[in-house]
Amino acid sequence: MRFEPQKMEIRDDDPWAASAFKLKETGERLTNLVKQAEGPAVISLTAPWGTGKTSFLDMWTVSLRLQGAKVVKFSAWEVDYTHDALVALIQELSGQLTEDDDGSHSIEKIKKKGGDLLQHIAPLAVKVLTSGLVDINGVDELSEKLVEKKLADHENAKLSAAGFRDSLRNYAKKLEEQKNGFPLVIIVDELDRCRPNYAVELLESIKHFFNADGVVFVIGVDIDQLGETIKGHYGQGYDGHRYLNKFFHLQLKLPEPDLHAFCHNTITRLGMADLFEGRGLANTARNSFSTDFIARLAISYELSLREIERLLLEAGAVYSANTNLAPMLSRAILWLLVQKQRDPKFFESLLNQNVPADDAWNTVSHRAPLMFRESLEEEARFRVVLTFLLEGQSGLSRLHRRSKELVEEDNAPHTQVTYWSSVLSAATDLVSKNHRSNFMDTVGATLGLLGYRPASDTGPYGH
Repeated sequence: MRFEPQKMEIRDDDPWAASAFKLKETGERLTNLVKQAEGPAVISLTAPWGTGKTSFLDMWTVSLRLQGAKVVKFSAWEVDYTHDALVALIQELSGQLTEDDDGSHSIEKIKKKGGDLLQHIAPLAVKVLTSGLVDINGVDELSEKLVEKKLADHENAKLSAAGFRDSLRNYAKKLEEQKNGFPLVIIVDELDRCRPNYAVELLESIKHFFNADGVVFVIGVDIDQLGETIKGHYGQGYDGHRYLNKFFHLQLKLPEPDLHAFCHNTITRLGMADLFEGRGLANTARNSFSTDFIARLAISYELSLREIERLLLEAGAVYSANTNLAPMLSRAILWLLVQKQRDPKFFESLLNQNVPADDAWNTVSHRAPLMFRESLEEEARFRVVLTFLLEGQSGLSRLHRRSKELVEEDNAPHTQVTYWSSVLSAATDLVSKNHRSNFMDTVGATLGLLGYRPASDTGPYGH
């Protein structure tokens, strides 16, 4: 298994073939929108982490280039270590725009004007331009010549910025004359993963230095996370989302992928297909470690895509670390790992067998219709295995006796008989297997590798 997904291989002749989700139509709509943009435009494409935003932008970039568009793709987080966002952006622009017979002069001018801009835009000048203020506090302590120099530097910076915008505008006009139908498209990805000051500086640089006709920015972000980043930069009293509403001309949202497809794709990209589908884990409804159950579990507990990926990674680690775990435990282990994410204290109590099985089941029962697709057989099987895991053979025997009594009770309601008959059948099947050891010792020790201590004793519901 892998701990990071493999980088997606994108075909130059068919970029959307690499997608595990239906993204081609979304890409085509975004392409049509960009082609219609006449003036300067800054568009956000928002999606939570893990929804395939970066993969979409990579495929869309190849698709645009296949159609003749001039595209600059810039991963902000990959150069987050640099001290100047404007330098990094201009370097990417200069490096990715290829020279050709029709546009080489314009490209060279962009590079030259970009160099002039960087020469004159010192950190102070950036602050001046982005705030609209000239800092002349303490002027009494400065010589008249120094004040004049600061004002001259400010004027040179303004002229350099104007010259750079003109060079971008002229280049975009050349593209229009070539009649390929596209503006200059600059794609910025992973801005929300950057340091707050770096993210703000990059946004402000785009706003002030790249605001030119025929230039369209598409910025891939988690808009909520970026809003918090902006707030963190300017202070808790600052409305980061209002700032973004002013900055972006248009805010779009990438459709969330189908959870089944997301789970299957993540398992494949993490190299865990054999692990999840091998050793009988997914070959029966009873022992399912399948994407179907994982998706239903995720929906029931409203897991984010980030949490689902963490769940899959940890489940893979559990079964990689201990190949002797019984396949029948797969669903219960997935459930335990969800508790680990959502309620660590409850998880530790479960691991230490300090929670009665009925109490644990009460936390599950209201989610059961969705988790088990209203299948009494699935639901009963899960309850029996969970009881066996938490209370061992003695707890299983008590559940078997209890379900038998409720089924045979005089004048028992039909619903009671139906439900407890399913539990009795599952309990009888497991009792017949006559497992000699409690599994929680092994499960606890394995899960202990993920940062939790295994049970030090069997607990009051153990052997």
